[in-house]
Amino acid sequence: MRGWTRRVTGARREGASRVFLRWSAALGAALALTAPPAAADEPVAAKEPRLLRESGENTTVIDAFDEDDPFDANLLLTFRQSWKSANIRRESTLAQPGLASGGFTASNENVASYTQSLTVLEVGGDVGIYKDLALSLRLPLILADARELSDLDGSSRNPQRLQDPSGDQLFSVPFKSPTRSGVDWFSVALNYAIFNQTRDESKPNWVVGAEGRFAIGDRLHACNDNAAIKCPDPVNPSRSREPGISRGMHSIIANTVFSRRYGYVEPYTGFRMHVDIPQSNSDFGATKDLKGTLLNRPPIVGTFTVGMEVYPWENREAFQRVVLDFKLRGSYHSPGRDYSELFDALGSSSANSLRSPNPSAYRAGPDGFTSVADPNASKVFFTGITDQQAFGSFGASGGVTWQAGEFVKFNAGLGLTYVQSHLITAADACNPDFKSDAGASGPCRTGAQTAGGGSATGIPNPNHRQVIDLPGRRFSVDDTMIVDLWLSGVVMF
Repeated sequence: MRGWTRRVTGARREGASRVFLRWSAALGAALALTAPPAAADEPVAAKEPRLLRESGENTTVIDAFDEDDPFDANLLLTFRQSWKSANIRRESTLAQPGLASGGFTASNENVASYTQSLTVLEVGGDVGIYKDLALSLRLPLILADARELSDLDGSSRNPQRLQDPSGDQLFSVPFKSPTRSGVDWFSVALNYAIFNQTRDESKPNWVVGAEGRFAIGDRLHACNDNAAIKCPDPVNPSRSREPGISRGMHSIIANTVFSRRYGYVEPYTGFRMHVDIPQSNSDFGATKDLKGTLLNRPPIVGTFTVGMEVYPWENREAFQRVVLDFKLRGSYHSPGRDYSELFDALGSSSANSLRSPNPSAYRAGPDGFTSVADPNASKVFFTGITDQQAFGSFGASGGVTWQAGEFVKFNAGLGLTYVQSHLITAADACNPDFKSDAGASGPCRTGAQTAGGGSATGIPNPNHRQVIDLPGRRFSVDDTMIVDLWLSGVVMF
């Protein structure tokens, strides 16, 4: 009896075990079917090493407070070399036989060939603040900024092209500026990745950023390296100033970039807006608030970019990869006042037509209907800064990034930019926004200059100089090409 009981009990236990095993197998199969598939880079153990998971170079934002990476910081050093070449030409008024008007304006008088070589060493750092949020600091050190004007198809043998109506020479070719060096600005920027494909594969990469640049260097002054007084003070030409290096601008820059990676390629597109704000302690800032000025700020620059990053090789376990970056961009430069290719040559001129100050305001004359210069108003001296036309620029670049490991990577690239032809001395004579006060109109009048005659067309623009701004005397820059080369190294913590 005890033996039969033991056999029955054993059979029951064996049956229960088989049922349990069958239910366990069925439950395991169900969980396997419903659970999400494990990614190849998904950690399966606490001690498994981290993997490279950053997006492309154009949308990478270092961060902090990730579970496996609580803090990120980068230190970078970049060498940049830029070469710029352009042709300077001037309009000329010629008497053409056979024309009904007897006058013709040509803009093909060769003046000079312009070249500039710029060498910059940029020091920077990035610090992660929170997930996909980073602070960036940049300080470019200008090692050498060399500019000169040379002969353009025999232009140096025709100095009359550079004379004013009185016969004074505006400047001579060849012309050389002093080689400048120093610090122009430093910048502070914030970048935030709104979407990050490595965190959520259903979304693209989307980065927005804002940057502030702050002018800290010695202010730029027009200079002639071959003159006895190299950098004449406009107010007192017998006194020389330092050449300086900084344009004296604080800048606000906003940008955004979209990208999405598909296997070995990551196309992207972006937009950037750059606005300069001139400071009052520079030659630019000294005249930016004068009544009558039409352009009192530098050009606003908007840039649209499209490109593609290619990943020909990547070892994510070893934090190694090679990235090729191919980029096209187009920029619009609005009308504005700026330091042009002729800034040094015109700003250091000894010609009386440029050296004599303009009145900043006019008032009614003693007869009650004429308008004369106000002797109590400030005088406006010419510093070389000129009003420029709007223009576009178009560029292409190629770069390669080699990430050698988890803590270091290197980048090199080459870019080419073409700039549209545009006038660089184009200040209008009158500001038509002010027509109500005939006494302040100065020469901006039409009709008879007698009592009850004529009408105001505006007030004079104090930045206008007839010798370079009137049609037939204006200067233009043509055939501009810029070549950029850069090399950089990044240490990542």
